[in-house]
Amino acid sequence: MDVDGPTVLAELSRTRRRRRLDHVDWFDSFYNAYLTALAVGVATIVGSTFVPDEVVSAGTAARVAAEGPALLGAGIAVLVALGLRSGGRGGPLALEAPTVQHVLLAPIDRGAALRGAAVRQLRFGAYVGAVTGAVTGLLAARRLPVEPFVAVLYAALAGALVAVAVVGTALVASGRRASSATVNLFAVGVVAAAGVDLVAGTALSPPALLGRLALGSLGFRPVALGGAATALVVAGLGLAGVGGTSLEAARRRAGLVSELRFAVTLQDLRTVVLLRRRLAQERPRARPWVRLPASGRGRLPTWRRGWAGIARFPAVRVMRMVVLGALAGAALVGAWAGTSTLVVVAGLALYVAALDAVEPLAQEIDHPDRWAGFPLAPGGLLMRHLPASMVVMVGVCLVATATAAVLGTAGDVVPIATAVVLPVAAAATTAAAASTAQGMAEIKSSLSAVPEAAGTALLFRNGWPVVLVVVSVLPVLAARSAFDHGVAGAPVAAAAATIPVMLVAIALFWLSRRAPMRL
Repeated sequence: MDVDGPTVLAELSRTRRRRRLDHVDWFDSFYNAYLTALAVGVATIVGSTFVPDEVVSAGTAARVAAEGPALLGAGIAVLVALGLRSGGRGGPLALEAPTVQHVLLAPIDRGAALRGAAVRQLRFGAYVGAVTGAVTGLLAARRLPVEPFVAVLYAALAGALVAVAVVGTALVASGRRASSATVNLFAVGVVAAAGVDLVAGTALSPPALLGRLALGSLGFRPVALGGAATALVVAGLGLAGVGGTSLEAARRRAGLVSELRFAVTLQDLRTVVLLRRRLAQERPRARPWVRLPASGRGRLPTWRRGWAGIARFPAVRVMRMVVLGALAGAALVGAWAGTSTLVVVAGLALYVAALDAVEPLAQEIDHPDRWAGFPLAPGGLLMRHLPASMVVMVGVCLVATATAAVLGTAGDVVPIATAVVLPVAAAATTAAAASTAQGMAEIKSSLSAVPEAAGTALLFRNGWPVVLVVVSVLPVLAARSAFDHGVAGAPVAAAAATIPVMLVAIALFWLSRRAPMRL
């Protein structure tokens, strides 16, 4: 009997979707969507209305229109490169294990089986990109002499196209089963082309054209449509070749994504980090960058052990920390120029970089059964792991300082950086260490509390480390205010940094009393 494969597949999808929806509580779903939309809306309104930002001059707006596309193009190129690398590892699709085991092994066209999932991935990416672009455009309209509606429209369109380009390039690399060398070569080429635009002051590469489209409210140029066409063509090629996705890679990703979702549900940040590294196939170097000399007396063993682990950081992790440091520096330059909300971006970038920097401490937490064998308190052992990680974060902060000096005025940046680098590095290291040491959320303690306050308690548990890092960069805004009033910024920044230093001391006291959850 002849069976129409696509028809059977469509019927199977409809049946699974219907059975899945039968177990959905629509009231709870709409309530969660309402709360999410309300939180995003309030945050957007607060960020765009109640932050005292002034409109830039016409000369500054002209400079943004001239140099902004290349700068945005560099960021877009990095995202496309990440998409290429994801595709080289079998992404971006995250299928369920039964789909891989039964549907992809069935005697039907694999492209027809995967095309629906690919379309949904593109659609969701475009939605997220459009929302992100719209929020960014609304915030930018507070600073630029443009109509807010026009700025939001262009930014949302560009954000959606950027997401489509990123997902599309991942689909192309996955469908063609490109090797790691090929993927890395194309990724370097995309970033290099955007770098040439940035250095030469042009906007000719497709990422730079998308950047020009995002700034269309400052003056639209038809050439920007070339970036949009490129993104759509890449997405079309990805959909056409999605059937070539590796079955082994899909099975591997299905298992890891399932574990990742479970770890997110348990709010276990360390497990999330480890699973993300497995998804990215990020492994320590077989040979360290620098081999430590032998120590005959065995002094400072924790310090040496930390540096032995840091010396085996893979190149991808090192590059990620450098890029995050540069992003933090660029965000602080924008905050110094008047867009105060960018301090949140700087704080988030430094926090994510610190999650990699505290790897020595995280390795200790991964083996809680070893703690009882050491002749010191468990929290004291964690404290001994922090100095090496803090040195790494000082390096990341120096990258941020160098970026700010290049994009801004070095004479203003260096004195302020001298006052805030150490407090910021200490805050980022402490925050990342605290997030890692917390482990998964304790369900019993949440249930024993007042039920109405359980959500707030979980929000505080996960949010205070990030807030600590953001607070540590606020002295930059204090220095900006002093500079605007004709006062030297460095002493004011140093005085303001005492507040995050006290918060760091409190967090370190908590960390020093931390014991392993599973001994």
